[in-house]
Amino acid sequence: MLTPAYRYLRGYALDPGFSTRLDTVGMNSALYRVRFETLARGPVGEYVEVVDFDPASGCWYDPVDLSDERVAAQQGLHPSEGDPQFHQQFVYTVAMKTIAHFERALGRKVIWRTQRRESTATGGSKSELEYVQRLRIHPHAIRDANAYYDPGRVALLFGYFSAADQLVGSNYPGGIVFTCLSPDIIAHEVAHALLDSVHHRYMEDTNKDVGAFHEGFADIVALLSRFTFRELVEQQLFASAGRMDRYTLFGELATQFGEAIEGYRGALRSAIGEWTDEGWKARKPEPSDYGSLVEAHDLGALLVATVFDAFQRVYQYRTADLLRIATNGTGRLPEGSISHDLVRRLAAEAADIAEHLLHICIRALDYCPPVDITFGNYLRALVTADMDIAPEDEQGYRVALIEAFRARGIFPDRVRTMSPESLRWAPPRLHKEEAAFFRRNLRQLGENIRKLASANDREMIHDLSKKLQGTWQTMLMAKVKSDEKDLRERFLNEMGLTGAPVKDLFGKGSAKKHGLRFLDHRGKVLGENAVVPIEVHAIRPVFRAGREGRQIEQVLIMATQTVRVELKGHRGENAVVFRGGSTLILPMNGLDDDKDYNIELAVLKNVRSWERFQKQLRYMDHGDEARLHARSTYAGTGHSRTISLSKLHQH
Repeated sequence: MLTPAYRYLRGYALDPGFSTRLDTVGMNSALYRVRFETLARGPVGEYVEVVDFDPASGCWYDPVDLSDERVAAQQGLHPSEGDPQFHQQFVYTVAMKTIAHFERALGRKVIWRTQRRESTATGGSKSELEYVQRLRIHPHAIRDANAYYDPGRVALLFGYFSAADQLVGSNYPGGIVFTCLSPDIIAHEVAHALLDSVHHRYMEDTNKDVGAFHEGFADIVALLSRFTFRELVEQQLFASAGRMDRYTLFGELATQFGEAIEGYRGALRSAIGEWTDEGWKARKPEPSDYGSLVEAHDLGALLVATVFDAFQRVYQYRTADLLRIATNGTGRLPEGSISHDLVRRLAAEAADIAEHLLHICIRALDYCPPVDITFGNYLRALVTADMDIAPEDEQGYRVALIEAFRARGIFPDRVRTMSPESLRWAPPRLHKEEAAFFRRNLRQLGENIRKLASANDREMIHDLSKKLQGTWQTMLMAKVKSDEKDLRERFLNEMGLTGAPVKDLFGKGSAKKHGLRFLDHRGKVLGENAVVPIEVHAIRPVFRAGREGRQIEQVLIMATQTVRVELKGHRGENAVVFRGGSTLILPMNGLDDDKDYNIELAVLKNVRSWERFQKQLRYMDHGDEARLHARSTYAGTGHSRTISLSKLHQH
């Protein structure tokens, strides 16, 4: 018997509260299609493991068996707020749907971040990084108005709480609200874990955009995922007469959660407008928006609004001809309802645009720097990622994104214009000798990279990649002939790295000039002629399919360097942790001996940048870069803060 391609499971399209409203009950029951896999009770599959223990009550809930024929025959358990087994089914369902979006957009299998564990195998205690096969999901982990991703445990923890004693929307005063039943919250938390699997240095708070990017990106994934439910899209477009700039549920996230917490916040996030005493009003973008915000939630909401604005622009551009046909050439929709045929056509366009834009936003992660992300970097990554996959941009996605970012005053550094060609990341300026040096080293890895490209088992992919990372790291740091030292230094400089001694890290004699001292990761003082170690974080083959029928085969390499810098006011444990590095995009066929090629793209954060170091220092010292610093965002102490998602999500 053939194995089915998909498993169909019931769930909510929106929060459970919409199933108790007459106007939305018909479209809130959704049938999810997820990749079929053999499941153990839990569910436990290839990517995720649902573990349902409630510490507050000391209760283990019986795990659901989605392979049971009685469950499978009815396409999963029926949606129920009171059934813990449905809760287990639902978190699995939304998680797998979100993972599928990432794998399709990135062109490779998801590998979760490694987990640090203590090992005593050699007789002493040693910390080691271990492969993590499954993301653990705990549907009832905390009795609190919270849900968050824990990178240390590589786990998602969902809370439940009693709603405030207020009658708002579909909220039941004093009733129980389960965050694991909101598809928005589940997709948001899974997106945090997936982002961390690609860029684990984004958990470090080095500028005001980093925490906001984590929040905004996760909300973008949740928001655009809504458009996969055709009934929901059609119902909302019918209610808004086909307009995306009017009030709809598309621009709001986690509505039940927002209504249930004390003080009533409406939707937890609202991307396009807000309710006022005069009714609902669309938010108008202002060039001062980006410069006036600092707090992570506010900035994250701005990023969501920017991407949703781009969605609206493409939607208006793509549907203009439909509206002209439907309105005898005027293009002006009536104030009342519109025909169901037109609604279906508009919904098809909206769903297609949302999916493309979601995949652009995810794919852009591979075109971001490995450390110290900013919104301006992300715009360049969005444009570059889309130019790689669709050179012609026949549908206007890139121009819409540029317009939306520009309208809110979000501009990248060091670009001459806001044209797509200027925003696209450029290849490094390698001279012939430097390019030859790179090729000689890389081609020694060619055979192993091809093995990695053909591997299908996720643990094997992890192990082969880790081995390749170590080999490439050793080659970059190995001793070379005296006549190649300058060649390697020039090559590393173009990669945002350095092979120079630390005394010259920020320029010749910079350590003495600025009164700097450098430490290794253990806190030991480095000699002035020491060289900063290079860490290779990822070597990943990627296979992408473009909108214009293009098939792209590339190799992704991420490398960083880290120094701990002591200076006045920052000694010992308060030394500043400063990182730089690069993301390299290479053509897969460049591994062939008969090919003469250079690196296609290099996305840099220069470890030698004194300007960037000072900027990070001002931010960490709560200076002009960190007005209204949000203390709730951070878990660490001193000046090497790590973003705490549990505190960031606390309400």
